[in-house]
Amino acid sequence: MTDVLVVGGGIAGLSAAIALGARGDRVTVVERESEASGAAIAFQYRPVYALQELGVLDEVVRRGSAIAAQGARSTPVYNGDGRRQPVPTAVLGDDWTLPVHVSIYRPVLLSIMKDAARGHGAELLIGHSYRSLDQRDDGVEVELTTGQRRRFDLLIAADGIHSGLRERFFPDAGRPTYTGSMSFRAMFADVPETWHSGLHVVDGGVVRTTMLPGRLFYVAVPSHMERRHVEQDEARQIMRERLSSYRGSQLFKEVRERLTDDIRVIVAPFEWILVPPPWHRGRLVLAGDAAHATAPTIGSAGGMAVEDAVVLAQELSSADEVETALAAYTNRRQGRARLVVETSVTVMRGEQEHRPGEEWAAMRAAAFQKLAEAY
Repeated sequence: MTDVLVVGGGIAGLSAAIALGARGDRVTVVERESEASGAAIAFQYRPVYALQELGVLDEVVRRGSAIAAQGARSTPVYNGDGRRQPVPTAVLGDDWTLPVHVSIYRPVLLSIMKDAARGHGAELLIGHSYRSLDQRDDGVEVELTTGQRRRFDLLIAADGIHSGLRERFFPDAGRPTYTGSMSFRAMFADVPETWHSGLHVVDGGVVRTTMLPGRLFYVAVPSHMERRHVEQDEARQIMRERLSSYRGSQLFKEVRERLTDDIRVIVAPFEWILVPPPWHRGRLVLAGDAAHATAPTIGSAGGMAVEDAVVLAQELSSADEVETALAAYTNRRQGRARLVVETSVTVMRGEQEHRPGEEWAAMRAAAFQKLAEAY
């Protein structure tokens, strides 16, 4: 039995807590944010199998939405007039048994994962982090903000794209790269059933929409602009102006009307980073966005985080030495992570340059074909 500290209680951190707890490790998770935040998140192709390996897929499907393998198709793409455009789709093997696409509200997903992690004995210290930590040959000495001083055999850095642990222990990895676009996201409750999911393309860029159970609707709007802080009033106005580009769309006319001053807009820069191998330093290892964060243009960041956890647990179970397991984990994950990061960035540049939708849709389809393969 191994004592593991996970820094970060997002998708990567909680997935690691579930996967390692299931194999008998004693896991402690520290997460400084007291409440989960975010909007809709999707898992597409093989990451759905990773959710199954964690034992949470059934609950995620029950509380989210899913597309069965028999109805496999690419995310619908629409032009500015609302007409659906033809796009290629991934080809699946006859042995595919699970859904190919699962969407869920992120706070609901994290609630499911917290319950699963606790069910495997994990200790979740919400609202806490670490004050100091020191590497040893066979572990990490940590002082937590709870006041405890503890020793752990393994530390998993799942503290996101701006990881403080990565900055300290991987100084050569650099900092995230800004793509030149900001993300403006909002959720709308109790919307008409005629509202629909898809990618909506005009010269101004691509708006992403997702319909969730309970008629909860997600809208993500990019804006090519300098990276800066944006207040809520300006954020809503930017969203309204961008949605006005879809003059022939009744859907976005209705969305603009619903974008009242009580709607909170989540504003964030589109950034990416890909840490070169290895992803471990001694007994510290990176996972999720701390190792490979990307723009959401192919919607696979969450799926990669879940796969990281499953693969890390597999390698720790099969190797005789922790260091051997961590090296094998990096070797298995780096190529797949590179595919997602590079494709996402290329697609985003294509959107910014107003390249034909068919061109970047084909890039997405090619990436998904690879992501349908085993991890």
